[in-house]
Amino acid sequence: MSSARQEAYEGIRNLIISGEIVAGDPMPEEMLAERLNTSRTPVRDALHQLETEGVVMRHPNRRAYLADVNPMTVVQIFEVRARLEPLAARLAASHVDPGFVEDLQQLIDKMTAVSQPDTIDRRLYRQFNEVFHWRILQQSNSSAVATAVRQVARHRITSPTFQDWTVEELERSQNHHRELLDAFLVGDADWADAVMTTHLLAAKSIYTRATLGTENKP
Repeated sequence: MSSARQEAYEGIRNLIISGEIVAGDPMPEEMLAERLNTSRTPVRDALHQLETEGVVMRHPNRRAYLADVNPMTVVQIFEVRARLEPLAARLAASHVDPGFVEDLQQLIDKMTAVSQPDTIDRRLYRQFNEVFHWRILQQSNSSAVATAVRQVARHRITSPTFQDWTVEELERSQNHHRELLDAFLVGDADWADAVMTTHLLAAKSIYTRATLGTENKP
């Protein structure tokens, strides 16, 4: 992927993640090119990539729109991530370095700052949370695991799973983040694996109850 196309791709993803584009919104090339301060060609290429990933859909008039995601698809994504990301956490725990620890601590601090009861910013929390998880994938030093997670989680940018989380649910998520950091600090792969599994299954349960109105049952 060319640098211009990659920048356009990341720029469009950021507009989606930030909530500036929501499911069903049209995504005209000219508007996106103006927002991203680039030409239409890399935007067109990025839209084709997002269409391939199922994030963008085309209506009969060929206009691009941000796709809806079936809630059951999101639940299935959580289930697969709960198998893959614990492996990434396990691998990351085997070669922790000061930069990794510092990055996670800074992200935890940022998520804490934007999840205070009187000043909750779920959009920013979601952004920082995504970076937190990608940073662990990066530290796993396994391109196979990272690629697998990116493939299965590609739709989640269209589904703001923190939208209706309570203060208590956000704090529990933060406690998981802190415990993951504790596990990394002592290089305990089993602990990191277990916490990441619990973290993702808890998030799946919250999403299932909030979106489907039912407990998630095996």
